Amino acid sequence: MGRENHTGLWYDAHTNAWVAQLVEHSPEEGRVGGSNPPPSTMKAAITRVLAWAARNERHLGAAAFVFGFATDLVTFTVLSVAYANLVFAGYLLLATVSVLLSALVPRSREYIHSFVRAISIVAPLAAQYAIGGMLSGFMIFYTKSAELSASWPFLVLLAAVFIGNEFFRLQYKYLAFQLGLLYFALYGYLIFALPLFLGRLGPDVFLMSTGASLAVFAVFLYILRRINRLELTRSLRYLLPGAVATLLLVNVAYFTGALPPIPLTMPESGIYHSLARVDNRYVAMSEPARAWYQLLSPRTVHTVGGIQLYAFSAVAAPIKFGTTVTHRWEWYDQNLGSWVTKSRIEFPISGGRPGGYRGYSVFAPVESGQWRVSVETKNGQVIGRIPFTLMVTTAIPEFHEVSH
Repeated sequence: MGRENHTGLWYDAHTNAWVAQLVEHSPEEGRVGGSNPPPSTMKAAITRVLAWAARNERHLGAAAFVFGFATDLVTFTVLSVAYANLVFAGYLLLATVSVLLSALVPRSREYIHSFVRAISIVAPLAAQYAIGGMLSGFMIFYTKSAELSASWPFLVLLAAVFIGNEFFRLQYKYLAFQLGLLYFALYGYLIFALPLFLGRLGPDVFLMSTGASLAVFAVFLYILRRINRLELTRSLRYLLPGAVATLLLVNVAYFTGALPPIPLTMPESGIYHSLARVDNRYVAMSEPARAWYQLLSPRTVHTVGGIQLYAFSAVAAPIKFGTTVTHRWEWYDQNLGSWVTKSRIEFPISGGRPGGYRGYSVFAPVESGQWRVSVETKNGQVIGRIPFTLMVTTAIPEFHEVSH
């Protein structure tokens, strides 16, 4: 008597993976009086697709990563901050729903409905795609708003979480791993979105973002507890240390000035010998342009001792966004081995102008050597820096005109 082959699929609790197996049985097995019809063509097709997805889950995760990163490169470099905020919100909603659906999947070896099997395979992939999309978007936006010399520790942390999301994709079978990354994404989103909603930056806004992330995540865990209490209880021993570490690292990054001041960026800047507003533009006098091989090193500025220099910056911010910007003139004291503040000038800015809100400060440096003008928020987050080397001479160099 001939035997039929059908693909079976179940969840293996020991390996935390869906397992596909070829099951042999005779046509009469499982039938009452030979009256039960064979599985429908549609159901058999779904079973084969799910079995294929279970076998190729690693490749599907890699494909989701590549697709998500490519779409983020296009999306977050073209969209305005306001529209990018909507994309982040969509990613966060998809990640939240996917984690909840993952918690609903039965953890047993028993054969279950094909729709539930589909959720068990698709939900972790969707969570990885959504959280990966948020992390890559954060990488793009935080890099745009970052001064690498000040913000590199936080960018390294963000890059490590982003890489971990992709290289440990098999850990998405574990609820604790999903929840840890979900909280990091939620915290990062609120740090980004709450200043946009309030139209300002500051320590109070950051602390409100921290409190909101804890409140929202607590509500999410309460819902998850009602869905799958046993699984959540098992996960908390791993989740809580990770959440506490996230809180500590992000707070240290903020209060040490390593956290970039999203959504502020500095598209234009420069050190000039004179600066005046003519109609709707700023006209400056600058020294001759440098050769291409000198672009990576600080500009050399020549001056006669006691003559004023102008630091110009254009700080871009969203519409209806207002904050205070500081120009900190700093000189590197080689005897002390550190930067010394020589002048500190504050002025308010408002958002909405495509090229950024333009402003400048004036100072008369007298010491030769390494200088920089740090453009900061009021609480010390570095928006950008203008480095230059000052040479005090007796002859004034030739100038050319620059417009902003």
